[in-house]
Amino acid sequence: MCNKILLVEDEKDLARAESKILEFNKYQVKVAYNGQEALDMQKEDNFDVVILDIMMPVMDGMTCLREMRKTGINTPVILLTAKAQIDDKVEGLDAGANDYLVKPFNMKELLARIRVLTRENEDKNHIFAIGNIVFDKEKSELSNNKQMVFKLSDKESGIMEMLIKNQDRKLSKAEIGQRVWQEDNVEDASVKMYVSYLKDKFSALNSEIKINEDEGYILEKI
Repeated sequence: MCNKILLVEDEKDLARAESKILEFNKYQVKVAYNGQEALDMQKEDNFDVVILDIMMPVMDGMTCLREMRKTGINTPVILLTAKAQIDDKVEGLDAGANDYLVKPFNMKELLARIRVLTRENEDKNHIFAIGNIVFDKEKSELSNNKQMVFKLSDKESGIMEMLIKNQDRKLSKAEIGQRVWQEDNVEDASVKMYVSYLKDKFSALNSEIKINEDEGYILEKI
C-alpha cells in the first residue's frame, strides 16, 4: 500500500501544488484547510504522516498538534513554519512534532523527510497484537499464541492492517477498496471475498476476535 498523507495548509493554491507533487510521488493525499478540519479528518481516517502548517485560521497548527497528542493521535507530524527562531522550533518539538521545515522549503527535502518518518514508523510498528492474534505486517503473516501461522496475500494483509489501525470505527467496502486496491470503484464482491478469506483464517486460529460486517467492517472481541 502507498502511504497516506494529510496535508494541512490554508493557502489553497499552495496546497493544490504540493498535493500534485506528493501524488506524483505515489502518495495518497487529503487536504485540510485549518486545524479543526484536520482534527476532524483524523477521527474519520487513518494517515501515515501529517504535514501541518502552523499559521492557519480557526485553529492554528500548534493547537491542532497539541490536541492530536492529547487525544492519543500519534501519527508522525512535520510542522511547516515561516518562523526560523529556535524557540519556535523547540515549542513545536515539545508539543509533539517529529520534524519541521521552515518556509519556503524545497519539495525534495519534504519528500526526503516523509520517507524517513514513514520508514521509521513501519520499522517500529510492523507487529500488531489483538486478543490471541498476532499480525506481522512485514512478513504478511497471521498467527495465534500457539504459533499456528498463515501467510497472507497482499490484499488480505492490506485489509488486516486497515482493520487493526481502525479498531474504533467501521470501514466501508469503498474505503477498503480505495486504500488496498489503490483504485476507485472496486467491486464490493472483491472486498467481501478477501474479508471472507481472513474470516476463515480467524476460525482456523481459534481467534478471540472476529470481523463484524454490520454496515461496514470492524474488528470485535468474541
